[in-house]
Amino acid sequence: MKKAISLVLALMMVMGMLAGCGSKTPAPSNSPAPSQSVQPSGEPSAEPSNEPAAVKKVGFVTFGLGGDFFQMLADNYKSRMEEQGWEAYYADGKFNPDAQIEAAENYIAMGVDVLVVWSVAPEAMGGVVDQAMNAGIKFISFVQRTEKYDALMLSDDAKIAGCCAKLAAKWIDETYADAPDHSVPVAVLSMRTAESNVAQADVLIKIEEFSQKAKFVKEVEVSAEDADTGMATAENLYTTNPEIKVFLTAHNGLAQGVNNYFTSISSPVTDYSDMGIFCVNGDDTVISAIKASATNEAPLRGTAMTGSVDDTACELRDVIIGLDNGTIASGHIQYAGAALINADTVDEYLATGAVTSLTEDNI
Repeated sequence: MKKAISLVLALMMVMGMLAGCGSKTPAPSNSPAPSQSVQPSGEPSAEPSNEPAAVKKVGFVTFGLGGDFFQMLADNYKSRMEEQGWEAYYADGKFNPDAQIEAAENYIAMGVDVLVVWSVAPEAMGGVVDQAMNAGIKFISFVQRTEKYDALMLSDDAKIAGCCAKLAAKWIDETYADAPDHSVPVAVLSMRTAESNVAQADVLIKIEEFSQKAKFVKEVEVSAEDADTGMATAENLYTTNPEIKVFLTAHNGLAQGVNNYFTSISSPVTDYSDMGIFCVNGDDTVISAIKASATNEAPLRGTAMTGSVDDTACELRDVIIGLDNGTIASGHIQYAGAALINADTVDEYLATGAVTSLTEDNI
C-alpha cells in the first residue's frame, strides 16, 4: 500500500492504505430490519426491496464515530461500495467492545457477504470472528489485528510513530539550532489501551534518539483521545510544567485539543514561534492548523498521515471486493505508508493528496 489511515490511526490511527482513487448499541444505525429494504441514502424503508437477490452486502463496525475523521471514513466507504453496486452499512462502535460485538452480530444475522471490524479490543472479538467465518462471511480486521481474519489492513505502528518523531525532530533541531543538546522540553500524550497505541507511545518517548536538541520530560497517559481530553491535559501540563514547548502524540484528537488550548482566547500563550505539536493522522482541522503554523498562527506543526479518508475508503473497497471475488486470498495483509505533512509540505498535500518531496528516507 502507498498510504493509509488512522486516524487515522488515531488518531488516529489512523489509519489508511494504498491510494485507490446508556444501553448497549442498538442495531447498526443504517442497517435495515429484516423486513425492510434500503433506500440509496441508507435509511430504512417499509417498501419491499426491488434489488436482485444476488446484490452483495458489507457491514463495517467502526472504532467509533466521535470525530470528523471516523464519520468521514464511514461515509466515504459507504459511497465507494455503493458505486460498485453493493449494499453498504456501518455501525457506531462507540469505542466500546460490547457495542462492537452487538453490532457485528447484527450484521452476521443480516447475512452480509463481508464484515469489517475496527476493534477497540481485538482480543474480545474471537467469538464474532468465528461466527462470521462459520456463516461463510469474509472477515476483515481493520487497523487492529484480531487472532483470525481473512484480510488484515493495518499500519506498522512503530514505523508511523517514528515518522512523527522524525517530523518533530526536524522542527526542534532547526528551531532550536543554538540551544544546548537535549535541552528542549518534550511531553508525550499517550493512551496505552491497545497494542498499537503502546507501540507508538514507546517510540515517541524516545524522541531524544531522533533529535539532538530534544529533552524528554514526561509522558501523560489519558483515557480518551478526543479534543476535550487534549485541552484538559494541556491545561494541566501548563500548570505543572510550563517549560514544555513540544507535545507529541499518536492521537490526532489529543493534538487538536492541545492546539485548541493554546490558541483559545483564554490561552496563557500568544507567541507560538517556539512551540510545536506533532501527531499521527488527522482531519481537515489538523491540516488547517499545520498550514497556519507556517506563519506561527498555530503550534500544531506536523502529522504523519497514513492516507486521506478517500484513499483509505478506496483501499478498503478494493480489499472487500477482492476477498469476495477471490482475487485476494484469505490471510492477506497490507501495511500502510505515511505522508509527512508540515508547513513545508502541506500545500503539496492539499494539491495532490500525497507528499513526495519529504519522505522517511530524506527527512
